[in-house]
Amino acid sequence: MYTVRDAVDKEVFRLVEISERVLKESPTYTHITFDAEKTANYIYGAIMKHDGWFLRVIVDENNVIAGGLICVCEPMIFSKDKVAYDITIMIEEEHRGRCLPQLVQVIEEYKVWAVAQGAKLVKMGVSSGISIESAAKFFERLGFERIGSMHGFKVGA
Repeated sequence: MYTVRDAVDKEVFRLVEISERVLKESPTYTHITFDAEKTANYIYGAIMKHDGWFLRVIVDENNVIAGGLICVCEPMIFSKDKVAYDITIMIEEEHRGRCLPQLVQVIEEYKVWAVAQGAKLVKMGVSSGISIESAAKFFERLGFERIGSMHGFKVGA
């Protein structure tokens, strides 16, 4: 049984561990150097609900974090209007597919939060290279529409 809740500051390092594992799993980011301290600082800011940051976690029956969603809402570079977007969806591999209702709940909470923040556009995406098409179909079932594509050029890979 999974539930959704806010993370607390002592869980920063659990979220850093999950972030590192997801990064290492990603075909897009495997050549990127992971910086645990920088990651911890961003996650801590999200936990403390710094202006414009969203973080909710999914926990298992033992109240251990199985994953989470970190998002931000900020003015666009060419407008004062705000856009909300996900920074990362991180779900431990062994929990994927098992906590789907809770992931839906978290994304719905993110959408409500983004609107309350004044976002004119709420986005979700996949740049990790993990389950791109199934994630796209999942987002579309939740009311998101495909608005573009992302391409990368790996330097030094």
